[in-house]
Amino acid sequence: MRMLSYASLTADGGITFTGYDEFYHMRRILYTTFNFPSFLNFDTYINYPYGFEVGWPPFFDLLGALLAIILGAGQPDVHTVEFAGAILPVLLGVLTIIPVYVIAASIFNRKTGVVGALVFAVLPAHVYISRFGTVDHHVAEVFLSTVAYAFFILALKQAGESKLSSGSLKNISSDKKPVKPLVYSAVSGLFFSLLIFTWVGAPAFVSFIVLYALIQATLDLKTGRKSDYLFICSAVALLATLLFTIPLSAGAVREGLEMSAMYLSWFQVVYLVIMLAGILLLWGFSSYASKKEMDWKYYPGILILVFGSGLLFLRIFSGEYYAFIIEGMRFFSGKGEYISTIVEAVPLFLTGQGKFTLSGVLGSFGLTFLTALAGLFLLILELKSEKSRPENIFFLVWTLFYAYLALSQRRFTYLFALNVSILTAYLFWVLMESLDFENEIKKLIKRGKGERRVSETAIQTEKKSSLKRKSKNRQVTESKIKTEEPDYFKLVSGTALIALIFVSSIWIDVTYAKDGVSIDPGWQDSLEWLEASTPETSYYLEPSETPEYGVLSWWDYGNWIVYVGKRPAVSNNFQTGVEDSANFLLTDSEEEAKTIVEKLKVKYVMTDTLMAEGKFSSITSLAGKEIGEYYEVETVKGDTGLRTVATPKQALLQTQVYKLHKLDGTSLGHFRLVHESAVNSTDDGNSKENTVKVFEYVKGATLSGTASPNETLMATLELSSNTGRKFTYQRGDVADENGLFEITIPYSTESTGDGVHATSAYSLTSGEKPITSGIQVTEDDILNGNRIEVKAPEGAFFKAYSVF
Repeated sequence: MRMLSYASLTADGGITFTGYDEFYHMRRILYTTFNFPSFLNFDTYINYPYGFEVGWPPFFDLLGALLAIILGAGQPDVHTVEFAGAILPVLLGVLTIIPVYVIAASIFNRKTGVVGALVFAVLPAHVYISRFGTVDHHVAEVFLSTVAYAFFILALKQAGESKLSSGSLKNISSDKKPVKPLVYSAVSGLFFSLLIFTWVGAPAFVSFIVLYALIQATLDLKTGRKSDYLFICSAVALLATLLFTIPLSAGAVREGLEMSAMYLSWFQVVYLVIMLAGILLLWGFSSYASKKEMDWKYYPGILILVFGSGLLFLRIFSGEYYAFIIEGMRFFSGKGEYISTIVEAVPLFLTGQGKFTLSGVLGSFGLTFLTALAGLFLLILELKSEKSRPENIFFLVWTLFYAYLALSQRRFTYLFALNVSILTAYLFWVLMESLDFENEIKKLIKRGKGERRVSETAIQTEKKSSLKRKSKNRQVTESKIKTEEPDYFKLVSGTALIALIFVSSIWIDVTYAKDGVSIDPGWQDSLEWLEASTPETSYYLEPSETPEYGVLSWWDYGNWIVYVGKRPAVSNNFQTGVEDSANFLLTDSEEEAKTIVEKLKVKYVMTDTLMAEGKFSSITSLAGKEIGEYYEVETVKGDTGLRTVATPKQALLQTQVYKLHKLDGTSLGHFRLVHESAVNSTDDGNSKENTVKVFEYVKGATLSGTASPNETLMATLELSSNTGRKFTYQRGDVADENGLFEITIPYSTESTGDGVHATSAYSLTSGEKPITSGIQVTEDDILNGNRIEVKAPEGAFFKAYSVF
């Protein structure tokens, strides 16, 4: 399943990748491979020209670089590095199947473990993030967290079986039973530390241990069970996480970011110390409550009060830590300024417009979401009907935690996939046992063998026996077969259940494989042109120095610009530079646009149809404006019901993105179209709606001269794009009271080969009255901002010449 995208991603002989973040991960893997084990912390190719401290922890990229070095026998080329990056998610995805089996087998039984692993292997939510070419750390998050939780579950199970307690630790030299749960807990801590070295959100997964300990200790107090086993496992796991994290944080701390939650720093160490102290507090209070035989209800109540007091303390004395906790809660619940503009961050059952939809859940889980719900219901009933085991409670709380994340933001369905797989496997075996499906299969197999034996026996009997004896043998045989007749209803029901679970998932997996290439062909074409046809920038693999110029576009495309186009990007998928980009795209003043690009040292601007249409609302949102300023939005009743109609306002037509993309930059004096993609977004072959356009910022030449006071003059130039599309550039000015006019123009009339070029000289008109034509403008005039005086000598024509 995970290799189905291989063909489409390697169709042109090279390797491309899916998504957006994948391209920046590949940049880091490429850099790390050639500088191993150093990794890219600060990059001047993003948030240009200021650069940006990259917040991603490096473990995933280090793994990719190490794999590339191994595959390249110590001297990998770029193709080998790209292949290593593309295959890494597949390897991690397949490896994750092992801890899934361990967890399901530990909580239920081995049969459930096998089915759970098989379901997980084809579940779309996980296949999607572990496909060939999906070079993102999400698959590493799942692998590392699953292994960490698997070892913690094993620790809980072994602790229960070995009667782990404070007293048993004193005799550990003679009684080795406590060793195994302690080792499992320590290994769990190792993988938690690697998870912290992979994702800045990892502390939430570690915090879950504390949350579970609170719930489990409460249940233990209710049932009169001692919780030493629980707190010993939790404390060892957190202590191991702390000890393994200290050297990782020490080697990654950056100046000025020593205590930042968004980067690897001492923050993670302090956070783990707090979590470990929390476990010890829970332990101490649990022991006290048990000794004093307090009502179990006081335990969670008092601890929640302590937690609330701690938050209040942080708010008063440590605003940074308080802000981190609150912002972390907002992040995992899908709240925040930038998160609201991310498509995958919407709730699972809602569209970006807030309408109910099943596409998210079906696309992530197929029909297994229904079987998982039923499995969860059965698990809860089972836990209520008998004395629950700690590992079962852990799995239940874990499932509810991940379910909340997935329901809040559909992008977290890849985490919930594991729980869905195990719950589906649990329901599967409950139903299969009720149908006695395994025995019915055996009956069907025996019946098939029996029919063959009957057929052979009948032939021999016809030759050797009398008719009467043959009839008697048939009756005996038929009687035996009848007693072994399978129940076809049960067989069909079991087969339907298998189809329900697997067929829908596999079908969705195949669909994902067909849509493997996510980078738009128009962007691919334009970025390849950008790399090949624009001045090369320096320090691509030494991004501590500032390169010569940058490229401005919307943040969605920043990583593509950096990796495919090999040019610095003002804004990228870290949401860097978004305010400047948004302000540029929305301004109605070319002077303001000019000020922005000069401040940011921008030489090229890239636009696409979505920026002028579908993504426009996100641009307005991040610029602090309302979409209603640009569109008249109303709900009207149509043939199929109510629908939303957006009618453009005049303000939209004045924005820079509209002038550039929709009008080819006409009426602008400093931006000229230099390339457009060959892929059109409409069926009209001569349409201006090409998917991607590249504009160059130039000083522009100035046509100046004298006309009648207050006369409106218009400079016109006919052009042809690199695709052969014809378009007209026009820009005008109104002469002042002295009759003076100035028109700044961005295009020369010199031939520039196959690119965008003029097919005429400039002409000057006043209204419909032609004034002059044949005005020639050189490339040097455009690049140096020369003034060209347009004069009217004796006769009826103007003469144009450059003034340097």
